[in-house]
Amino acid sequence: MSMGAQPAWAGHEFRLDPARLPQELSYAARDDRDETTITVNRRGATMKRTLKQSGLPLHVALPARAFRGVAVRATETGPEHALVTLELLHEDAELCVPLSVGYDLPGIAKDWQVWSELLGLPMMMIEADGVARTLEESARGLVSDEPQPRRHHSMFAERRPRFLARRRLGNLGCRLMVHGEEIIARDPTI
Repeated sequence: MSMGAQPAWAGHEFRLDPARLPQELSYAARDDRDETTITVNRRGATMKRTLKQSGLPLHVALPARAFRGVAVRATETGPEHALVTLELLHEDAELCVPLSVGYDLPGIAKDWQVWSELLGLPMMMIEADGVARTLEESARGLVSDEPQPRRHHSMFAERRPRFLARRRLGNLGCRLMVHGEEIIARDPTI
């Protein structure tokens, strides 16, 4: 189930809630000493970090259209566990924005759809070969042929549709009326 190497920010579980924007996240990459701070809102993300060599602060504003999509990747961590990461996927790996890291597959799947609709980006999967594909591209391999046309029954070709060919209750033209005394199964002397 390994779907590519996990990014540097995938060391701890976290979740940015798409219903509470803007949200801010800070993390330190494994090889960097400096922190990266990311603010995510409905229009995109802002990334703040300090350059290693010069020490100058760097602020990068990334609109939602700068990202390829909302991508999910999974890495098997045990016999029945998979670490799942959700991110805004950018062409430059250092500009990818983390949205969620965890083991809660149904929760992350729901967030994946909400983030995609909120930002107007396609849902993508980073597959085992490390290539990010949209769900449509991933599903193309599963569909082999075009669906077959519906069968038409020759019995109803010249007549009415099948749902109209049901039997209807008949009417005898008379109504049965029953008159009599009520019979009660008890002794009236008690």
